[in-house]
Amino acid sequence: MLSVRKVIRVRKEDSAFVYFILEAQEGITAYSTLPSAPGDAYRDLELQIPPDFVAETEDLLKSLGEMVLILP
Repeated sequence: MLSVRKVIRVRKEDSAFVYFILEAQEGITAYSTLPSAPGDAYRDLELQIPPDFVAETEDLLKSLGEMVLILP
């Protein structure tokens, strides 16, 4: 099964909360933290979303509001 890839950016101080929320929504997406440079004020996460859960994941990201920036 192919997954939909999205990359999001979260502020470093919000990252633990966002990780917790993604893990609590068990099964709708898997994520990996992308490499960052020391001192970066943000963390980039790669989401691998099963096609059946794209809408739910997008709703979740919207509910996180300004904590999440979806990157192209």
